[in-house]
Amino acid sequence: MMVHPFTVLKPEYTALLAQMTITRQTTVNAVANRLLGYVDAGRYDVGCKATGVPIIVAAASFEREASSNFNLNPAQGAPLHSRSTIIPHNGPFDDWPTAQIAAYKIDGLDKVGAANWSWEMGCYEEEGFNGFGPRNHGKHTGYLWAGTNIYTGGKYIADNDWDPNAIDQQLGVIPMMFRMVQIRPALALPIPFPVATAMINVPVPKPPPVGLHDAAALQAALNKLGADPQLTVDGNYGRNTRRAVIAFQTANNLVPDGLAGPATWAAINAKEAP
Repeated sequence: MMVHPFTVLKPEYTALLAQMTITRQTTVNAVANRLLGYVDAGRYDVGCKATGVPIIVAAASFEREASSNFNLNPAQGAPLHSRSTIIPHNGPFDDWPTAQIAAYKIDGLDKVGAANWSWEMGCYEEEGFNGFGPRNHGKHTGYLWAGTNIYTGGKYIADNDWDPNAIDQQLGVIPMMFRMVQIRPALALPIPFPVATAMINVPVPKPPPVGLHDAAALQAALNKLGADPQLTVDGNYGRNTRRAVIAFQTANNLVPDGLAGPATWAAINAKEAP
C-alpha cells in the first residue's frame, strides 16, 4: 500500500504538532484575523453544520486552495455558477455553502464525524487532499506546515516537477488553524491540540515515504482503466488519485476508502489482465 492509513501516521502528526512553532507570526496573525471575519459573517456555518467538518478546517483549507474566493467551487476550483468539466461533475451551484457540502462529500470528509476531528485527523485529511508526494523527497509538506519550524522547503512547482529549493510562500493550514483557535478558543477541535511534554530538544522526525513508484504504477493503471480526469503519473498520491481510487472501488464493490490496499490492487490487476 502506498498511502498509510491514519492509524499509522497519527503518532507522527502528534509529535510534529507538539514540536511546532510559528515562524511567520505577523503573516499568520493577519490571515487568521481575516478568516475570523468570514467566520463571524457565517460563511461556513451551513456547510460545516451539515457535514461535521470543523469551521477552522474549512476556513484554512479554502484559504489555501482559493485564497477564500467564495466565487469558486471548493471541490475543483471552478467558477461557482458553472458545471465542473472533470469527474466527479458537480455544479453549477446557487450558493457557496451548497458547493461546500458537495465538495466535502466528494472527498468523504462528512464521514469523519463531528466528534472525531482531532488535530492529527486534520493533518491527515489535508495532507491527503494535496498529496503525499513531498514525503518521497524526505520533506514535510508545506501544505500543512509552511510558516512553521516543521517546514524546511521544497515543493512541486508544476505537475511531476519537484523543486527541493523552492519555498512555499503560502501559509500551511495548521498554523492558520492554530492561530484561529488561539484568538477564538470556542473554535477548538473536539479532540485537543497535543501538548508538548517530552518533545523538547527532540529532532523533528522525518516523514515516512508513501511509495513513489507504487503510486506512479497505480496512477498509470487507473489511467489505462479510464480514470477521468486522466492522472498525472508523478507518484504524488493526492486528491485526484484518491478520487480515482474511490471511483474504482465503488464501481467494483470494494470499500471506498481511497487507499489502494491489496484488495484494490487485486481488482485492478484482474481488470488489466484481459
